[in-house]
Amino acid sequence: MNKRLLVPLLGTALLLSGCGATNEDPTAPSESSATTAGNTVETALGTITVPKEVNSVVILEGRRDLDIALALGLPVVGYPYEEAGSLELESPLATQLEQAKTNGAKEIFAADNISLEAIAAADPDLIISRLSDIEPIQEQLETIAPVLPIGEQDTSTWQDDLRLVAQATGTEARAAELIADYDSRVETLSTQYADTLANNTFAPVSFNGGTFETRPNRLLSVVLQDLGATPSQAFATAIDGEETEYSPEQLLSGFSDADALIMLVSSPQTWQDLQDDQLYQQLPAVLNHHVMRSDKQTHEGGPLTALHALDVIEELLRTYK
Repeated sequence: MNKRLLVPLLGTALLLSGCGATNEDPTAPSESSATTAGNTVETALGTITVPKEVNSVVILEGRRDLDIALALGLPVVGYPYEEAGSLELESPLATQLEQAKTNGAKEIFAADNISLEAIAAADPDLIISRLSDIEPIQEQLETIAPVLPIGEQDTSTWQDDLRLVAQATGTEARAAELIADYDSRVETLSTQYADTLANNTFAPVSFNGGTFETRPNRLLSVVLQDLGATPSQAFATAIDGEETEYSPEQLLSGFSDADALIMLVSSPQTWQDLQDDQLYQQLPAVLNHHVMRSDKQTHEGGPLTALHALDVIEELLRTYK
């Protein structure tokens, strides 16, 4: 190009550019700001914007919220801890949590005592927890970082909450993969054990040393239903929405029709006491060795816990082989 033409051409280009700018909305975000503004999502607390790059996440409740964050590979820096000695079985999140610890995640407050000071000290880009934990301290939390509320067993599915967190953090592909893995595993087991699931009755039974109960919305109960397991009478009653609680003296009347049981017992001592209970020893499922133990760690959770629940149920199904 003739160098003498370069300046006039540049001037014309700049002029055209300037004319174009005068026709744009001055309040519209620039391309650069649009790419750094973050992801906006609708939640139970309204619209929130999460930074485009999330480098630190604090978890408040430690069940579904922690499960989802770890499953999506989010950089967890702080999470709650359980009372020492309250659990005996390995956590469904053990592998992923160990990796998170290696990457700097720390227990920063007790599960039943959220510390705003500890959260602020962790300097998170994002706070995730169930809505009921957030609401009492929402304003204080929002001064620290954006707060992303998820549901719990009675209000939403783990799949819905997984998709919400994934949308907020740009991890939708990973979320779709996790849901597909669960669906595939459910299909495989429900086909492989179709006769066992159809021809025997199942019940998930929680026992804390006081009463025995079965709840339809706890995660392990939901997984049993996803597999198409035939419920015992007590489990079916719970699914229909009625309360099903039984005293120790009512154990046989409540669960003698269950061919297979998953006993959800957290305390090691409570589990030992149950093994010594004469009424428990008379249950048909116990006599026929169709019993598996789980604990409150499968009451609630996300994809990692759901897959772990499938492992527990598969072990129970194998007792029929």
